[in-house]
Amino acid sequence: MMVRVEHHRDYDIWVDKDTGVMFLCIDHQNGVGVTVMPNADGTPKIWQGDIKEYEPDFSE
Repeated sequence: MMVRVEHHRDYDIWVDKDTGVMFLCIDHQNGVGVTVMPNADGTPKIWQGDIKEYEPDFSE
């Protein structure tokens, strides 16, 4: 299950609740893109906050 942890005008940050892996989701008038957010060494960025405070949000 994914939860949205940040919402901005043209993009959101989502986190996989099981793995903590962070995803960048870009929503633009020309389309949508989703990608894993990497660390400098190329490994997936892992959410460090308390994921329990975020609820799944599929409303937008």
